[in-house]
Amino acid sequence: MFTKHKHFKLSSVIYTLLFLTSLNACSVLSGHDSTLRPQPFGTMDHDSSWYSSQLSASVPEYNYDWQILLARAYSNEGNTGAASEVVRQMRETAVTPLQGNIADIIDAQVKSRAGNYKAASNILSSINVMTLPADVANYYYSLSARVDEATGKYLDAGLNYLNLADSVNADKKAAIYERASVALSKASPKELMNAYKQARKNGDETTCGFIEYALINKNQSAKSKERLMKSFMEKYPDHPVLAKKTVSANEVKDTSTASGNLGNGDTIAVFLPLSGPYAKIIGNPVKVGILSSYRDRGISLNLKFYDTAASSIPVLYSQAKADKAKIIIGPIIKEQVNDLMAQKPTIPVIALNQGSAQPNTSNIYYLTLAPENDMYNASLEMQKDHINSPVIIAPRNERGDRMANALNSYWTADNRKGISLCYYEDMNTIESTVKSCLNSYKSYDGVYIYGTPLETSKIKDSARAYIGDSAIYYAGSKSNDGLTQSAIAASLNGIKLGDQPWMLKDSSAKRRIQEVLPKANGDTLRSFAIGYDSLNLALHLKDLTENKGQSIRGLSGDISITENGKLKRIITWIRVGN
Repeated sequence: MFTKHKHFKLSSVIYTLLFLTSLNACSVLSGHDSTLRPQPFGTMDHDSSWYSSQLSASVPEYNYDWQILLARAYSNEGNTGAASEVVRQMRETAVTPLQGNIADIIDAQVKSRAGNYKAASNILSSINVMTLPADVANYYYSLSARVDEATGKYLDAGLNYLNLADSVNADKKAAIYERASVALSKASPKELMNAYKQARKNGDETTCGFIEYALINKNQSAKSKERLMKSFMEKYPDHPVLAKKTVSANEVKDTSTASGNLGNGDTIAVFLPLSGPYAKIIGNPVKVGILSSYRDRGISLNLKFYDTAASSIPVLYSQAKADKAKIIIGPIIKEQVNDLMAQKPTIPVIALNQGSAQPNTSNIYYLTLAPENDMYNASLEMQKDHINSPVIIAPRNERGDRMANALNSYWTADNRKGISLCYYEDMNTIESTVKSCLNSYKSYDGVYIYGTPLETSKIKDSARAYIGDSAIYYAGSKSNDGLTQSAIAASLNGIKLGDQPWMLKDSSAKRRIQEVLPKANGDTLRSFAIGYDSLNLALHLKDLTENKGQSIRGLSGDISITENGKLKRIITWIRVGN
């Protein structure tokens, strides 16, 4: 289950077990070829399970190369924990200094995929690229350029792109030259002048031309720019920068903000209730989550928090635009989400609640704690378990009716038949409700229970008298206080429980959050997780929107963008007691 997704920091012991298990399992997989020669820095054409099977069947001569490909595959899928475990094993098996350097490069790639660009940059800066073979050097230059852009080292990024362009095919050169030009355009004049002197000293006319072009575009006088450009074209008549079609002498395009892509020093606006009645129960836990995520990533962004309890959403939106925010996280109150949607925001928005109406722009993404997400995931899980005749048992109140109807809607959409609904009034009526609901129809093979831990336990015990243990019993976040795993096991033993991943295990991280938020309950911890993941999502939004097959593993679940541009959050399921 962990081999297709990404993120948060599970222990290395767990990832070791997962990795070794995957290798053992691969021995029975089809599609491996022990004679296939790997291309460790070639194009990735398969998923991690395929590369894992190749590694399992490999002859010793090719083991290290298959490890490189497996780590890259895990990283591409967002499973940076499993990728890091492969890198650890690469370090243990490395024999030559080159293999040690390769392990460092892959480790930097994994850290950059996790958003820790500072750590990636530190690793890459310690590698002597002159000792690397051509294919490894190209991979290094490409990775270094992207990491440099993310950390605001635009001169270094541009020079790395130019180094990469020296050895790629002609059909790829134009695109890489353009990226080099864009990166250099963001470097300071002083940096460019120093780099120009060094390039001139080395006799590197191509680099000199790119740097001169960047300096010309920094000139504030249109007349001077025109004169300098004319001189440039006479001096470098065949320079590749002149062949670029998307970057002109008058305007160098800055693509750093496209589709929510963030660069060093950019501003993220966060709309949260930081005063008033919602601050303690929702606003502060989400803020702590965002700040924790920020610290874990070691990046330089400007996080600007706006108190939605102190000003109206139209006013805050205007302030965010004036502050040149590249992405907005929030709001979390439903009515305020509606108010923000009414502004028709041009800035990408990661809303933390669902609005009443569909957004009228394509850059709105809902990362919410809405309990309907439990129902969506329950429907998916029951289909995976090949359930044919499910029933939901819920309290007869507004929330219970809302959840029952949501599950019925999801199930009907996918199966073209409804789900059976049963309602109980309170704890005292559970036994009679279950009897009247289940006694007359004993073919239910799936039972979803929406209730507190105590209600869920009693409903399951009552249901077993009529449909036995052949049915699968399901429950969601309402049944899980999430504070201790022992408490879950005591009341929900045997039930299949779906919730945020980090709510299903005890951890030191969770205990630290409870120290920061001493009265934290399950909902508080889930709010923290949504805040933590919202920043990670903001950092990877461009990647997810452009690569619909990718997902990021968060504290709150596996997050991806569907083909129709909607955000999807898949939670984790465990069988309590196993």
